[in-house]
Amino acid sequence: MACAAIAAQVAVADPASPPGADAPKPSPAAARALQVHGGAAAISFNPDALAALALNVGEVNGASARTPGQPGVRYDASTFAALGDSTLEILQRGSAIVGIGEGELRFRGGFVLAYPGGAADLRGFALRGGAGVRLGIDLVNARGTAWLSADHAHYGFGKDDPREFSMREMNLRLAPHFAQVLGHPELTGSAIGTLEFHASADANEHAETGATCRAPWPAAGLVTDIEVFNSNLSGFWDSVYAPRCGLPPLPNGGACTATSTNGKLVLGADASLRNIGKTAIPWYGHFSGNHPPYGNDQHPFLIWNLYRVDSAGRIKQIGASGVKHAFYSINKDCGCAAGNVFWPGCEDIYSFSSNDNGGGITEQNLAPRSEIIPYGATWGRCGSVWDADCDGKMDAGSGAQDLYQYRMQVTESDLLAPLSVAAQYFFEFWYIVRDDANIYNTMGYRQIQPRKNGANWSVGLVNANAPDRDFFLGPAINRWVDPSASPAMNRELATPLGRARVAVKATDLGDGRWRYEYAVMNFDYAHAYIDPAHATTPDLKLLSNHGFARFSVPLPAGVSATELRFDDADGDSGNDWIGAAGGGAVTWTAPAAGNTLDWGTLYHFEFVANAAPVAGSAITLVGAASPGEGELSYALVLSGPGRRSNSTLPGHSTE
Repeated sequence: MACAAIAAQVAVADPASPPGADAPKPSPAAARALQVHGGAAAISFNPDALAALALNVGEVNGASARTPGQPGVRYDASTFAALGDSTLEILQRGSAIVGIGEGELRFRGGFVLAYPGGAADLRGFALRGGAGVRLGIDLVNARGTAWLSADHAHYGFGKDDPREFSMREMNLRLAPHFAQVLGHPELTGSAIGTLEFHASADANEHAETGATCRAPWPAAGLVTDIEVFNSNLSGFWDSVYAPRCGLPPLPNGGACTATSTNGKLVLGADASLRNIGKTAIPWYGHFSGNHPPYGNDQHPFLIWNLYRVDSAGRIKQIGASGVKHAFYSINKDCGCAAGNVFWPGCEDIYSFSSNDNGGGITEQNLAPRSEIIPYGATWGRCGSVWDADCDGKMDAGSGAQDLYQYRMQVTESDLLAPLSVAAQYFFEFWYIVRDDANIYNTMGYRQIQPRKNGANWSVGLVNANAPDRDFFLGPAINRWVDPSASPAMNRELATPLGRARVAVKATDLGDGRWRYEYAVMNFDYAHAYIDPAHATTPDLKLLSNHGFARFSVPLPAGVSATELRFDDADGDSGNDWIGAAGGGAVTWTAPAAGNTLDWGTLYHFEFVANAAPVAGSAITLVGAASPGEGELSYALVLSGPGRRSNSTLPGHSTE
């Protein structure tokens, strides 16, 4: 059932969208300014980030809408109307928006942010172009002092109303002045919330803000290819953030303390990407209707993971996010209008704020991985956390119910001594794009350094002083074992249901004993089971999408395996795979209750053998059975224990 359903969803070109040239490049014409005015601004504070900095929202005046914040549950959100006599310049070069110019948008009402010993009075605040930031905004008080700044925007003129300009889903940060007042200039740039605003351009001043671009939809013979990269599209380099730490049964209202070790730390990040292929890519928000070329609300999906390589060199996944459903592309630096198609040659950006679900439960873009068939990048909308009754509409009150659900949660002890001593941490993210020709340039990682100071967590980038050398394409498993090394110690397993990668390390322990470690990364392998009554999109209903259930390494005659070890990603020892040596192999099997090695996840297997490694071992991975279908077994030739008389394979560690 699963394979047939997936095969029925093969990409086809939209007959209503004829093939065309790649998207045009921006015009070199001089920048011109459009005046925008009026509208409203919505400011949302992450209550957990405020608490970490000893800040709190005090008086709020003149808000047209207001939702008080609740730590761990929802953002503190207020909306303010703009005064009609203020204007802000939007700079364009050709059809591309390239910056924010002179002027400011002033607003009725405002708020006070209190801190120990003082307060930032932002009643009567204004929005100005951020100094030195091409597409950034400063939030200034009535005297013109910048207390906050915002960046990483989705921006553009409206499709329904081409006179409306907006900047949305921005990271809202401490400006240098605010950090200095707090006595901690190093806190400059700390993200504490999100900002968006809408304003209008006069009809006679409005110019076309984006060309109508054409390119073919994905089809046979055409390359569809998205690449992630590290950028400073709006003046701040992409980064990684620790927005909150807590959850019961911790004391102090569920918040982490200076001595807590079992709190759950949430980690998130900005993400930038570009279309380096030859086809247009649909980028429609969920529940936005059914669109070409697939006849559904197709869009990419974003996940992120965290790995620790400990002092002994073992790799272990210690965090996994849910799925962020993408919904919009700014189509930067290509001359194309922003919207719901990502054109060749264009770039896009998602802020940490957006990836953290924006204003909390007011936006719903996060959901579990179990709803995705990753290899085809298709979503089981019917029966999802948003559409339990399968009517094609988002259910009221559905989705993430707090600021932890579907985020990546990492247990504090995984980041503290003794486990953190001499350890390395790698943050990885990946866009899952339908028909993507190369998944390995659609994922990337960076080395981070989580730090706890009192009750608060922060994230440092190991190469923060060299942002252009801070980001690496490909999966983090390739950092653990280089796939280009000879002999082959890191190989891909490609199957009709998706791909995985297996890497091995062998370490000489002396006395004829060797420690073997195998890391198995399931990228997008899933044995999907689809409800026959809802077998195709847009009403696809996914009942399960399990990955691998067994892993085996052959043992030649006379070779024994001891000290078996297993590391998964959930920290629950009660569902660990069961390892055993016998029958000419050492084998780990998932428990009957589940915990299969599902997509986007890495498991680590280890044993000690009384034989040196040799090439040519047929490692076996067995896919979990789907109802009505049996297990699927796959072999991958890698290195493993040889006969006891064999010599050491070149390239293996003897430390």
